[in-house]
Amino acid sequence: LHTPLCQTHPDTHHHLIIMSHIPLLVLLTLSLLILSISSSSTTHTQFSQIPLIADKIWPKKNPSESYNYFYLPVCGPNEDQSMISQGFYHDITGSRRTNTKYDIRFGVDIEFQQLCRKSYGAKDVQLLIHAIKNHFYALMYYDDLPIKHAFGAMDVTQKRHFLNTHLHFHLTYNGPHVISVHVTPDKNRRVELRQGEPLTIEYSYSATWEKTSQRYHNRLDKYIEMRLFPEEIEIQWFSIINSLILVVVLTSFLAFIMMRILHRDYQYYIDDEDKDETGWKLLHADIFRFPSHVNLLSSILGNGSQLLVLAFSFLLLAVLGAYYPDYSNRTMYGSLIIIYSLSTGICGFMSANYYKKLGGEKWVANILLSTVLFIGPVFLVWCMLNTIAISYSSSAAFPFKVIAGLTTLYALVSFPLQLTGGITAKNFCSELNAPCRTKQVPRQIPPTHWYKNATAQFIISGLLPFSAIYIELYYVFKSMWGHIVYTPFPILFLVFLILVMVTSCITIAMTYLQISQEDHEWWWRSIWNGGASSVFIFAYSVFFFFFESQMHGFLQFTFFFGYMLMICFAFFLMMSSVGFVSSLTFLLRIYRGIKTD
Repeated sequence: LHTPLCQTHPDTHHHLIIMSHIPLLVLLTLSLLILSISSSSTTHTQFSQIPLIADKIWPKKNPSESYNYFYLPVCGPNEDQSMISQGFYHDITGSRRTNTKYDIRFGVDIEFQQLCRKSYGAKDVQLLIHAIKNHFYALMYYDDLPIKHAFGAMDVTQKRHFLNTHLHFHLTYNGPHVISVHVTPDKNRRVELRQGEPLTIEYSYSATWEKTSQRYHNRLDKYIEMRLFPEEIEIQWFSIINSLILVVVLTSFLAFIMMRILHRDYQYYIDDEDKDETGWKLLHADIFRFPSHVNLLSSILGNGSQLLVLAFSFLLLAVLGAYYPDYSNRTMYGSLIIIYSLSTGICGFMSANYYKKLGGEKWVANILLSTVLFIGPVFLVWCMLNTIAISYSSSAAFPFKVIAGLTTLYALVSFPLQLTGGITAKNFCSELNAPCRTKQVPRQIPPTHWYKNATAQFIISGLLPFSAIYIELYYVFKSMWGHIVYTPFPILFLVFLILVMVTSCITIAMTYLQISQEDHEWWWRSIWNGGASSVFIFAYSVFFFFFESQMHGFLQFTFFFGYMLMICFAFFLMMSSVGFVSSLTFLLRIYRGIKTD
């Protein structure tokens, strides 16, 4: 008998479609509102005081190894108002904003001003030499404009180390606004440091102001524009074209399967129904047999769906320019935390939805597993990294107030939303009404050639999507683990869409090849094939660390691979959900059109 596909009430179907769009719209609206509030301009009058704020220091080759600005024995902070109240999105980037003793007033030139006088013992000199040898840089802010300068210079041939003791600030203004700040160390006032020799150093600074016609709203252009050579731009466009060609080829192949091969199969079965069944039609009584570990499978799909919404929302905000005035990516990290916290309801809903469709009954276990599946491993890795950062006295370690704030946010917002989503799906979602009946005894799976087995499919399913993104991946890594601010977000958004489309097409193709070999255990295979590209991304990160970067040291090593493990795990969850949903939709479509006894 021909069993119809699951029929859902039209009102319920449209209601679910509308409800699925509401969270994304709410997330985008709230994020844009928060970002617009935080980007207000500041006006000044002549002689008005503008504090010069010290942020952090770090070795040039290890961007994650950040420290408080006063970790080195330089002139101390302003004792009247040292620490500055800052948001959690500052703290999670290693920022420790502190007022300094610099007194640079708006529109007032300074010919020479002593900052402080410091006496150094042998131990302090050794620490300064270490900072110069490792190319330590300092990040400061003046009217929210970033200022980066080196602590000293080194003569490599003669192994001499020179400390910068005088900084000259060149500032420009337009009306009541500060437009730019550029700092230059005075080479004539550098002091040579020698091992084991104590000395006394006088620190000083000067400043000059110059009027400019540049507009205030464009003052951050020179900081956030990604400086690419013409050949690098050509490489990026070549990568996009190559990826689009791959998408066209895969979609054409998929269309060929749907229009030619499947049509031929249908026609073959219609012309002579007395012939023995062959190929994928043989599996009609087993293809929708529920898989093992349904709870884990549905939790993967729930978390993957949430992370897909998170990635899409984040990139869409970036394309709309929401992160434009952000030099240190603080707004990006803040929006990621906010969007993730508000989108946990999607995880709970989708996980419970699939759990119900696949016959699950242990609802408490499903909600708990979907809650900890992603955030649990991430929390464990973060605890390890935070402990290491604390042992190094690095500002990359989260302060207690940030930990308490994030815990409160998750307990009061994220978990209740996830629980609400799970309860909603349990009460309102329908079970899976497959188009074919399932027999009690599973069909035996025949042996297949090695090049058609699960391992071969996994490699192909990961290699093709990775080949569509690996060139752009290089620039993303340079931004994440370097000192380049990534700004071509439209290209990144397009690459992400290409990755989703290629993953969907290749997983459908692998599923069809699998069922053509009379193998009906496609459920978990679609999960692994969909998420296979994450393994290649992690393998590329290993190559990038050892051959493309100059990062070194245990702290940077653990931070790099710890965070890359979390990122690749998130990619696995996202792409595995894409692969599974694509395969399920494909199989429901083709088995709907056949007649079964």
